[in-house]
Amino acid sequence: KTSWKPGAIAASSLSASVNDWSALLYADGKATFSRKYHIQIVDRIGGGDSFAAGLIYGQCEGMSVPETVEFAVAASCLKHSIPGDFNLVSKEEVAQLLAGDSSGRIQR
Repeated sequence: KTSWKPGAIAASSLSASVNDWSALLYADGKATFSRKYHIQIVDRIGGGDSFAAGLIYGQCEGMSVPETVEFAVAASCLKHSIPGDFNLVSKEEVAQLLAGDSSGRIQR
C-alpha cells in the first residue's frame, strides 16, 4: 500500500486572474511533480476540493502516483475555468486535458 502525504498545489500568480498551476504528491519517500498549466481563472472556489477529489479518485481507481497527481491537478485546473462551488467536469474532460487539449475550454 502506498503511504501518501497531502499534496501541495503550487500557484504562481501572474495577475489576479492568470496563474501557473501545478502540484506535487509526496508518497513513499518521493515527491512527484505534475506538469504546469497556464490558466485563466474564472472562479477560485472549489479548486482545492477538486484537487483533493482527484487524489481520492486516482487512489480508488488504482492509478500510479504520477497518474494520480496529474489527474488531480488537471481536475483542479479545469474547476478554475467554471463559476460556482462545484466541479462540473467529467473524468473524460479531465482525460482530454491530460491528453494535451490545453485550450482550457470545457467542450459540451
